[in-house]
Amino acid sequence: MDIIRLIAVGYAVALIVAAALNYVPGLTDAEGRAFGIFALDIYDDLLHLASATWAAIAAFCRARRRYRS
Repeated sequence: MDIIRLIAVGYAVALIVAAALNYVPGLTDAEGRAFGIFALDIYDDLLHLASATWAAIAAFCRARRRYRS
């Protein structure tokens, strides 16, 4: 696995974790802010998940094209 693929997979994992943390009880306050700082909503979560999907697809497509030749 090359370094670019590792970075893309790490980016995808980080964005999935960022989207999931908004729904963990105890990490959000009464106002719906993550860690009491970040006011997130469903649109932010969808953007995180779309970016994570893009990074995962890019990582796996790069690996497939590289070894095809």
